[in-house]
Amino acid sequence: MSESVIADDLHIKGEVTTTGDVELKGVIEGDITCRTLMIAQDARIEGNARAEKVVVRGSVDGRINGVRVTLTSSAKVQGELICKALSVDEEAYFDGTSQRVDDPLGNPKPISAEEHKPSPQGAKPASGSSEKPQAAKDAKVDKSDKSETDKVRPMITPTT
Repeated sequence: MSESVIADDLHIKGEVTTTGDVELKGVIEGDITCRTLMIAQDARIEGNARAEKVVVRGSVDGRINGVRVTLTSSAKVQGELICKALSVDEEAYFDGTSQRVDDPLGNPKPISAEEHKPSPQGAKPASGSSEKPQAAKDAKVDKSDKSETDKVRPMITPTT
C-alpha cells in the first residue's frame, strides 16, 4: 500500500479517497476515506473521516468512523465517533458522542450492553448454543476483580 502525505501548506476542499494510508499535516474541508489516517498536531479536518485506523493528534470537526480510533493528548474532536475500539489519552479534548459498533466501516450495528454482560443466572442459552441451562445456574461471578491498590482512598492533607 502507498502512503500519501498532505503537507502542512496544503488546504483541500472536497473529497479525498484512497485505498492507502494518509498522513495529514494540512487542512481538509470535506470527507476523507483511506486505510490508515494519521492526523498531525497542527492538522485539521472539517468533515468526516473514515479509515480502519485513525490516530488524531490535531483537530476534527465532524464524524470519525474507524475500527480503531485513538485520540492523543493533543487531539481536539467535536462530533461523533463510531468505532469498534476507542482509546482516549488523558489530555485529549472530545465534545460529542461515541458509539461502539461491530462494523464501523460498513453497516453499523450498535453493540448492546447485553452482548457484553454474562447471561443472568437461569437464563436460557441462545438457540443453537451447546451450553446447558444448568451451567449458567452453577456459574459464579467474581465481583472482587479489583486489587487493593485499585481502590479509591480518601486524600488526607497534612495540617501544620
